[in-house]
Amino acid sequence: MNFCTKCGNPLNPNARFCGSCGTTINVSGSNSVAFNVSDPLPTKTGTSPQMSNLNFSMKNSQRSVVNIWLILMAVFVFCVFVPSIIGLDGFGGGFFMSFMSGFLAIMSVIVILIYRSRAKQLDKILKGEGRVAVWQYAADEWLRFIAADFEEEKKSKKMLFFVVAIIAVVVGLLLMISLDNTLVLFIALGIIPIVAIPAFIAPRYRYNKLKNSEAKALIAEKGVIVGKMFHIWIGLGARLDSVILNSEVNPAMIEFTYSMPTRNGRNTNVARVPVPRGKYEEACRITDYFSNRDQ
Repeated sequence: MNFCTKCGNPLNPNARFCGSCGTTINVSGSNSVAFNVSDPLPTKTGTSPQMSNLNFSMKNSQRSVVNIWLILMAVFVFCVFVPSIIGLDGFGGGFFMSFMSGFLAIMSVIVILIYRSRAKQLDKILKGEGRVAVWQYAADEWLRFIAADFEEEKKSKKMLFFVVAIIAVVVGLLLMISLDNTLVLFIALGIIPIVAIPAFIAPRYRYNKLKNSEAKALIAEKGVIVGKMFHIWIGLGARLDSVILNSEVNPAMIEFTYSMPTRNGRNTNVARVPVPRGKYEEACRITDYFSNRDQ
């Protein structure tokens, strides 16, 4: 079956125009996409034929993060030598300042290496490597999407907050009983507001970032870009865990669930890509492709 490249509407075999948007169909197929819904998507290094004529450009924000941390690393390294420069006695705070500055400098190097890797991957994706689809959205579609995404993020962060809060209370009570020390309970309870702050801020930060983004998305083999949000599931132990098409929300969304290792286990994230009008069939094929490619 062929599909209109303008709106994605299915076309009759001998159609000369799209019955949905009225676009004229060239006999040679230059204005239609000749593929069967059951056909596989391109290989990992290929480009989806229906998306080859669409461009996607954006500033590589990951490089900006690298540059910021390079400056911070230079500041921390300088601070290591500040006590000796100003004649600060080691036991008067000089040793502590040098130690903390050295520790922060090492942490800066780790952050730089991580974001440098992400910047390289983003460059490759922006250049078209492994590109699967590029979608653009009407204003009303984009607003509905960011509102739905905000609600989903609030729901997931609230659930995480309650889980951590319950664990903190239980562990605090057990330690208080076993150690007969009330202070331990208050220390455990102190974790709750620490977790509450990012749980409250993160969904709103994501909402504002999407709201101020251009209404477009790019789906690639190794990651997706939604507005200004960049998600990647390659390197440093990261992996793509599942891809589903959620048609119970408006607009429908492809949900890419991926995870990466942390010192407390694997941290799971969800990248939601809204499906534009007329692209549902394509979304089904993309979902099937990602779901079946590693089987």
